[in-house]
Amino acid sequence: MNVDESEEYIMVKIPEEVKVAINKTTPICVATVNSEYIPNIIYVTFLKYINDTTVVIADNKLAKTRDNVLANHNLSFVVLDPETKKAYQLKGKVEYLQEGEKFQAVFNWVNEKRPDLNPKGALYVTIEEIFCGEKQIA
Repeated sequence: MNVDESEEYIMVKIPEEVKVAINKTTPICVATVNSEYIPNIIYVTFLKYINDTTVVIADNKLAKTRDNVLANHNLSFVVLDPETKKAYQLKGKVEYLQEGEKFQAVFNWVNEKRPDLNPKGALYVTIEEIFCGEKQIA
């Protein structure tokens, strides 16, 4: 399911130190909220940086998370650079895909690392805000 075309995206560029933290953090805590504002938080191991404004998460077993992002498209996650001890919270909007070239790329990525997993979907997250502690950095 694609994000409503009428929704306006505010994209920010992911700073280099945040890219480094994304690559060093596993598992990653991912948070969503349902239509009744009940939060859900999970660990994911298949999240990766795609480009300066986007990360992708493989939907291997994300039932509540999937339902939540299909309802409201919002997602947040936190990463920690173990060397600098800096934590970063990233917030964004999700485009959920279950077919097509972008989905197939995620399917292949997961299947190459874990042949026993077959992703149900791909969550492409367009980053809108990044925080380090209480300070917004992007």
